[in-house]
Amino acid sequence: MAQLIIEGNVLTIAVFETFRKHGYDGTTITLLSKVAGLKKSSLYHHFPKGKAGMAKTVATYMQTQIQQGGIMPLLNKAIAPEERFKQIITTLQAFYADGAKSCLLNVLSLGDVAPDLKQVLSTIYNTLLYALEKLVQKIGMNSHEAKLWSERFLIFLQGALVIQHLTKNEEIFTL
Repeated sequence: MAQLIIEGNVLTIAVFETFRKHGYDGTTITLLSKVAGLKKSSLYHHFPKGKAGMAKTVATYMQTQIQQGGIMPLLNKAIAPEERFKQIITTLQAFYADGAKSCLLNVLSLGDVAPDLKQVLSTIYNTLLYALEKLVQKIGMNSHEAKLWSERFLIFLQGALVIQHLTKNEEIFTL
């Protein structure tokens, strides 16, 4: 196998997409090596903590992407609430390729999850939930209603992704 030089986030994105597609248990070092175009030893050079370290890296990468593309726009008070909501919908549609791609929160939270990985995944969820709550409070919901609505929105989002993958019905994930 030819050795590739991987710069920037290209390796992280390749590993991210592999975990996203195959889940933690379905993602093997052999598969990651093939996808990355690296020998296993080179892969371990980039990720000395192995598969668990790779999973945490991709979760942290996702956290950054959600923060920049989702959380910050939702909390941006300079933009009207309706526009902020439209922006998060557009971001989510792109991030999940209109429902064609799985949610990393879902696939990495299955099975035995290392506590540090579970913490990153929980932080992503709770931060997104908080930002949604603040947005819908801005349009007039009280804190209790806002929390319920935000939780239901995220449940709908996750459920739509799962059902679309199960049924291959591309109309399910229409936000």
